[in-house]
Amino acid sequence: MRDIWAFLLQTLTAAGVAALMLVLKYMFRDKLSPRWQFAAWAVLGLVLLLPAGMGGRYVLFRWSWLVETWKAVLAGDYTFTRVTAPIPLPPGHAPETFWDWLFLAYLAGVLLLLGRYLLSYLRLRRALKRGGRPSARQDRVEAVAARYGLKSCPALEVEGLPSAFLCGVVSPVLALPAGAEVDDKVLLHELLHLKHHDTLWGVVLCLVRCVHWCNPLLWYCADRAGNDLEALCDQRVLEHLEGEERRDYGHILLSMANERY
Repeated sequence: MRDIWAFLLQTLTAAGVAALMLVLKYMFRDKLSPRWQFAAWAVLGLVLLLPAGMGGRYVLFRWSWLVETWKAVLAGDYTFTRVTAPIPLPPGHAPETFWDWLFLAYLAGVLLLLGRYLLSYLRLRRALKRGGRPSARQDRVEAVAARYGLKSCPALEVEGLPSAFLCGVVSPVLALPAGAEVDDKVLLHELLHLKHHDTLWGVVLCLVRCVHWCNPLLWYCADRAGNDLEALCDQRVLEHLEGEERRDYGHILLSMANERY
């Protein structure tokens, strides 16, 4: 995407598929398991990865008609819009028109949001490094991992955390609230995030938000995909539990939901 019209064509194509996905997910919300609810987002992911109109084909609707009409009426430009890449690229010339400057403003928004996410992550890792200390519950984390045949990771105890969470893609750490009891089933939940590289999916969702920062529908879909990822992890936890342990985990989820409410 090297101009505002290419971005508009790409984001409208993705938005059309996103709207259809939301309708279908609503219709089948009680018929699909969390695994399929999350997997369904792969359709939207494929549309986001492919340049709109590649090979002269469009998804659901020929959005180029709408974009070309706006381009001709608003900018007086009758050249054909082509999407060469699904991500923004620097324009090949100095800005000359309002629409060139508007694309630069969009590009600046992408870079600012990327910088904000990166800075937030670096600050979090720094806070964990400074405020965290090796957890005395590392042996317990190792025991839970061994019990279910999972990979473990270093655990840190940090003051003021509301709950445990996994942080990092390359060198992940398990952050635990200091002085608070953490149930083994919560540790299992985080270790399953580690096994399935769910933090990497979090990075992917952040990139979607950055590239399409001015498309609220895609932001909403990114939030929904994140919720579906958590529901999938809960399903994986239940698949490892039996009997009363399943009921206890349900109580944990309900108590966390009440606290957030």
